[in-house]
Amino acid sequence: MSGDLVIHGMPNSIRRDGWWLSSSKSENTADAGGDIALPECVTDFPKRRPGALGLLLFLVLLADWLFWEHDRGLSVALFAMALSVAILAMKPGGVRPRQWAMALGFEVLCNLPLIEVLHAMSILFSLSGLVVLAIWVTYDRLLTWWQSLWIAARIATIGVAMLPIFAANEVKGMRAERNMAQRARALVLPMGVGLVFVALLSAANPVLEQYLEQLSRLKFLCAEHIDRGVFWAVLACALWPFLTLDKSWLGSAAAPKKTPRPNAKAKLGLINEESVRTSLVLFNALFLVQTAMDLGVLTGGLALPEGMTYARYAHQGAYPLVATALLAGLFAIATYRMVGRNRLLRVLMLLWIGQNMVLVITAAVRLNLYIEAYSLTNLRVAAFIWMGLVFVALMLTIVQITQGKSLSWLIRSNVIILYGTLYVVCFINFAHVIATYNLQNPNRFGDRDVGYICRMSGQALPAIHAFEAQSGEAFCAEVWRGYPQFEPIENWRDWGFRQWRLQRYLAERSEG
Repeated sequence: MSGDLVIHGMPNSIRRDGWWLSSSKSENTADAGGDIALPECVTDFPKRRPGALGLLLFLVLLADWLFWEHDRGLSVALFAMALSVAILAMKPGGVRPRQWAMALGFEVLCNLPLIEVLHAMSILFSLSGLVVLAIWVTYDRLLTWWQSLWIAARIATIGVAMLPIFAANEVKGMRAERNMAQRARALVLPMGVGLVFVALLSAANPVLEQYLEQLSRLKFLCAEHIDRGVFWAVLACALWPFLTLDKSWLGSAAAPKKTPRPNAKAKLGLINEESVRTSLVLFNALFLVQTAMDLGVLTGGLALPEGMTYARYAHQGAYPLVATALLAGLFAIATYRMVGRNRLLRVLMLLWIGQNMVLVITAAVRLNLYIEAYSLTNLRVAAFIWMGLVFVALMLTIVQITQGKSLSWLIRSNVIILYGTLYVVCFINFAHVIATYNLQNPNRFGDRDVGYICRMSGQALPAIHAFEAQSGEAFCAEVWRGYPQFEPIENWRDWGFRQWRLQRYLAERSEG
C-alpha cells in the first residue's frame, strides 16, 4: 500500500482549480528543488505556442512607446485594439475571417468612448470588451453576467501571478541543468570575436560609432531606468493572462444546475407567504401616506413645517426616495418565486411597485425644484440619470411579474439597459450642458454660480463664449482669474475627439 490518501468522487471543478495542491511530477508540480507548481497549460504554453512570448514582448514595447512619459488619450484605444488582435491571434484552432470582423467590430464599439474622451467610464467599457473577448476565445461562447465577473476576477488575481511563477521555475530549471557551465564556455568565442568586429566596424562607420558613444554615456540602474523596468514588469504580468487563456486556470463554465422549486407551503425562515403578505400590506400603507403627503406639498394643498423652504424640502427627500425605491426592487427580487405563486401577493406587490414608481417621479420633481433654486451640477445630473434607471428597473419588475419572466431575464435586462445608458452618457459633453443651463437659468438669488461654471473644464468654454456674446459682458475674465483652463493637444498620443473639437473651435475663434 502506497500510503497516499485517495478520495474518490472528487468534483471536477475542485480537481481543476486545485492544481496548486498537487504533488505529482506528472502533473507538472514541485520536485526536490522546490519549484513552484503551475498547471500544464501554463508551463508548456510557450513550447506549444512560441508566439506568445513574442507577442508579449511586442505589446510591452508598444505600451512603452505609447505611454511612457506621454499623456494618455488615443494611445489607450490603440493599445486596447492591439491587445484584442493578440488575443484573437492566440485563440486555439484559429479565427475565421468572419469571426475576425465581428470581434474587431465589437472591440471598436467598446473603444469608441475612449476615442471620444479618456475617463474612468470609457476605460471601463474598454476593459469590459477585453474580458468579453477573452471569454469568447476561451469558451467559444458568451457566459452569464456572474460567470463573466468570476472570469474577470481570476484574470486580475491568478492571471497576473502566472508570469512571475513561470519565470521563477524557468530560472530554477536552468540552474539545475548540468551543462550550464558548458553553455557558458560556448559563449566565450562568439562574444569575444563579436566585440572585435564591433570595434572594427565602429571605426569604419561614424554613425555606428556615434550610437555606441551614446550607449556608453547611459547611466544604467538610475531611478528612471528602474521605474521603467518596473513599468515593463507590471505590464507584462497584466498582459500575460490574456495570451495564455485556458479553461484549466480560468475555471469551468458549466451552466448551473436548476434547483427544484420549493414547496408552496414550506416555511423559509423569516421569508414565507405570511410574512411577505404582512410586509406588503404594511409597505403599501406607508407608501400611500408618503405619496399623499408628497402630492399635497407639491400641489400646494399641504403647507410645509415652519422654517422649511421648498429648496430644503426638495433636497432632503430626493435621494432617500430613490434609495427606498431601490430597496423595494431588491425586496421584489428576493420574493419573486413566492409572489409568482400567489395571486394576492402578486396584486399587493404590483401595487407597491406602482407606488414606488410614483415616489421616483416625486423625487425627480423635488430634484428639479432644487436645481431651479441652486443651479445644475454634475452630481445632480447623475442623480437624474440614476432616477431614470431605477424607474425603468421598476417597470421591468412589473413586466417580470405579470409575464412570468425569470429572474435571470430581469437581471439581464437591467444590465443591458445600464450598460447602454452609460455607453450613451460617454458621448455627452456634460460640462457644456451644465454651463449652458446655468447661464440661461439664474438661481433663486438671481446669480449664475460664477464660481462653479468658471472652475469647470475647458469643455464649458463654448457655452461661456456664447453667453458673453449674447450678454455683452466678460463672464469669467475678472472673476476667478480668467476662463476655465484649456490644455491643447500636444501629441497624437493624447488625442481625443472631444478635445480636438474644442481645439478646432478655439482656433477658428482666434482667427475670426
